[in-house]
Amino acid sequence: MVEPARIETWPSEAGCSIENEPQTEAKWRILVVDDDTDVHEATDYALSRVKILGRSLELIHAFSAGEALKILREEADIAVILLDVVMERPDSGLRLVGEIRAEGYREQRIILRTGYPGDAPEKEVIRDYEIDDYWSKDELTRTRLVTSLTTAIRSVDYIRALKGTRAGLEMVIEGTQYLYKNKSLDLFAEGVLTQLAAILRVSPGGGICALAQHPDKEDELIVLSGIGRFAPHVGSKLFEVDDIDKDLVFQSLKNDQAPVVSENKVVFSHQSETGRRLLIYFVHEQILSRQDVVLTEVFVTNLAICFDNLALITELGELAFVDQRVGIPNQNAFDRELMNITRSDSNHALVAMVAIEDAAELVVAFGVNYFEEIMSAVYERLHAVVGDNVLVARVAEYTLGLVDSSGEFEVSNAEKIFEEPFEVAGSQLVVQATIGVVRGNPLGRRSSDIQRAARLTLLKQKQKGPGGTAEFEPSMADDVQNSLRLIGKLRQAVQDRVLTFVFQPKVRLATGEVVGSEVLCRWMDDGEPVSPGRFIPVAERSGLSGEITFQCLEAVREMDRRLQQENLPPLKVAVNLAANDIADMDFVDQLLAVCHQHGLGPETVSFEITETQHFTNDSEATACVQKLAKHGFELWLDDFGTGYSSLTHLDILPVGGIKIDKSFINVLSEGRRPSHVAETAAGIAQTLGLASVAEGIETRDQHTICQELGIEFAQGFLYSPGLSPEKYVEWLKNWSLNEWADYGRN
Repeated sequence: MVEPARIETWPSEAGCSIENEPQTEAKWRILVVDDDTDVHEATDYALSRVKILGRSLELIHAFSAGEALKILREEADIAVILLDVVMERPDSGLRLVGEIRAEGYREQRIILRTGYPGDAPEKEVIRDYEIDDYWSKDELTRTRLVTSLTTAIRSVDYIRALKGTRAGLEMVIEGTQYLYKNKSLDLFAEGVLTQLAAILRVSPGGGICALAQHPDKEDELIVLSGIGRFAPHVGSKLFEVDDIDKDLVFQSLKNDQAPVVSENKVVFSHQSETGRRLLIYFVHEQILSRQDVVLTEVFVTNLAICFDNLALITELGELAFVDQRVGIPNQNAFDRELMNITRSDSNHALVAMVAIEDAAELVVAFGVNYFEEIMSAVYERLHAVVGDNVLVARVAEYTLGLVDSSGEFEVSNAEKIFEEPFEVAGSQLVVQATIGVVRGNPLGRRSSDIQRAARLTLLKQKQKGPGGTAEFEPSMADDVQNSLRLIGKLRQAVQDRVLTFVFQPKVRLATGEVVGSEVLCRWMDDGEPVSPGRFIPVAERSGLSGEITFQCLEAVREMDRRLQQENLPPLKVAVNLAANDIADMDFVDQLLAVCHQHGLGPETVSFEITETQHFTNDSEATACVQKLAKHGFELWLDDFGTGYSSLTHLDILPVGGIKIDKSFINVLSEGRRPSHVAETAAGIAQTLGLASVAEGIETRDQHTICQELGIEFAQGFLYSPGLSPEKYVEWLKNWSLNEWADYGRN
């Protein structure tokens, strides 16, 4: 029979106390393992009123090694094991220690007690087994027992704190990874509060995540997310929420990037490099422990990095999806919304294009900034009509795009916004618009197909005249398909070099002298001619225009040789350059190289440029034109008075002359005197010392009027259509200079 341990009273020590009141708080669980009932009773008596580290003890009893192991497997949270060495066998306790550690129970502290110290020498036991203390029962007084338990429990508490910290740090890492995945500020705000509650292992009394978009605007902190008692305040200003410690918030705003802790409250404030301010206000259910504070500090440090990353992503997103000149959604935003529709397979969506009429003229007359105000005013009125659930974006210089995923918006409401004048720069302005509409996904294809259909519908309506609304029809889709087929055929034609080139002469109006020509491309598809107005834009869009230009220069070289063979004087040939090509320095370098290769210099070739919107904001495009001018090539501004041509370009570009568009020449007749555009254009050219060419002259009246206006040169069917090289030479031989001179004098 093992002798029971001697029990004696002991005074209160640091970390320990004896109290008579019943305790309801969590207790330290002690497993007592001994085969002697008296030892269990004596231990119960000795420890019945003891509290260690503020918590009382709960004793669990086992009378054998097997029973102890079973209890350990079934009962959670056992802190210390008081273990008898000699039970069923002389080494039962030592064997049990080995089994306990082998099964992974590393947290529990083990105190060995023995009535036969000689059977297990203390030095060997301490050396060979993972135990915390070793006592002979006749030496283990009550004081020593409590002291040993206190030491063991302190170790357990420290181990558990380390484990809790480790688990908390793992949650911080996991939570940081989770927050990094959130690319939305709203989701980020919600995730922050959820992760913080998980790290502190509590159901929070309440939490707020607030955001200010601009620096030094703390009074505009808006609640993005709230939990607990703060959940109803989402969308409110932070300082309008009554149940917060405002002094603590102000303290946090001054103490940027470090959490401010006051009893059960944590406040964290951080301002990103982009100027956005994040503030977290979190209320715990109880006083925060030092461990909680440390974990919170680690979390908010990582949180600041996450927020900086998200703020930067948000900033980049705003740059990518917002038109920087007007501050409204742009083409990227439109594409994204359109893609969302195709992913949802919506058959009820509505997509519309709204083009501002007379936009180019407004820009020329009043400037770009004035038109941007017009665009902004139209956007604001349209957005007010369609509501927040419908995207309105700028999809072109003068066009707004509209995407309604529900398809419930009435297009007539968009038409009505143009019935009243707009307030622009302090004055009233009447604005017209043309609208193209696509409903659902009639093509059943990608978002780009729907967008192409909307643009095509808009184009079809604009061709009918300014203003009005058109809806997409299946026949328009056929036009798109035909265009795609045309691209394929044209590409093959360019590759097979079956395009032909004709030359239309230019004459001096005053004398009828032929001064040069313009080379024009022609294409026969399956024996049928394809209009240049149809295939030239296709060539430009599909990147074929550059190769066509180089083939065109080969035709100019052959024409020059033919003139030499016929002993005719060389005549300068004008070559058209596509907008995309002339804005590409690599193309210009190649163009100069080809001219040099063919022996075509400034005396033989000049260049005509159109679509000059490139040169307003694109310095590289302007540099390309200037490079051609530096090499001595004469440059003409084509189609002056239409499209993007403007007086601004006459200052920007080193042009030697302008070509007045045929649309302003066609209206001239003896009974109808000069249109103001043709007359103005001629006057501008004379004032600036530029040469001028009237395009598309078809009647003698037009010839006479243009001559009276002081226009120097002309081309058109009145003199000759475009001719093949051999026919052009024959025409040139038969051209009667005297006849035209006499006509000019009469």
